[in-house]
Amino acid sequence: DPIATINNHLNINKIPPNLPLFSYLSTQGWHCLTKKKLLARCNSIWLPAGIPVITGHSFHIGGTTELLLARVTPDVIKALGHWSSNAFLHYWCSLELLAPLHMENL
Repeated sequence: DPIATINNHLNINKIPPNLPLFSYLSTQGWHCLTKKKLLARCNSIWLPAGIPVITGHSFHIGGTTELLLARVTPDVIKALGHWSSNAFLHYWCSLELLAPLHMENL
């Protein structure tokens, strides 16, 4: 449940309203969680568990697939992902599930 997860994050971290949503407090003060820091942390956990190193691209593809499965139209996803072309259509995963959901938009 993404809403519960965000609420948990806000409750635990008590982020001041003037800071970005994905900020965290360390012994050196407040920091913004960057893509580089997130991927480094994920890979530091996953690599010892035998999961290959991933890039942010994997999250982008997964997010696109989840939005498509939620029946968000490709045009909206294209805008959200800042794509200037339809190249993102090549990354659709679970095509057998997605095609029937979007046939009426063709």
